[in-house]
Amino acid sequence: MSLESDIVRRIINKDKQAFELVFNENYGLLCAYASKFVNEDEQAEEIVQEVFVKFWEKCETIDPDSSIKSYLYRSVHNTCLNYIKHQKVKDAYREYAINFFASSSESMDLEAEQRELINLIHEEIDNLPPRCSEIFKLSRYEGLKYQEIAEHLEISIKTVEVQMGKALRILRDKFRQDSKVE
Repeated sequence: MSLESDIVRRIINKDKQAFELVFNENYGLLCAYASKFVNEDEQAEEIVQEVFVKFWEKCETIDPDSSIKSYLYRSVHNTCLNYIKHQKVKDAYREYAINFFASSSESMDLEAEQRELINLIHEEIDNLPPRCSEIFKLSRYEGLKYQEIAEHLEISIKTVEVQMGKALRILRDKFRQDSKVE
């Protein structure tokens, strides 16, 4: 048995010393690697810390014959890409909001109505059943695809599809009903 597979087996058995050894050997290099993607040292460190937390939480599922370094680098790589994708979604939304409100030459009343509508939409999303709301937010706010949501929440893609359909149906019915009342 190689030294690395011995360490992997120890980590699978929740040996904190083996985990610390892997952490100390790889943390700095992984931070430098992540920093190349995100161009922010602080964010790179957060990403690497997140990867190590997930690594520890899910260590029982790791193949004992796998390479720890490959696993960690792949995890950091994927987490960085998800972070960049999330940043792009946030930036696009921010840009849209800025342009939308900047181009609006309407009165302050219209802006107040828009804020009220946005608040109402967010409130209704928060009032969805908890799992439904969580899946809707991951899809619409964070821009995750159904497959990514399923993996993130450790549920089937069919469950994601059903919950998204349910969320959209509830919201559509709610706003259709509200528009008839007014």
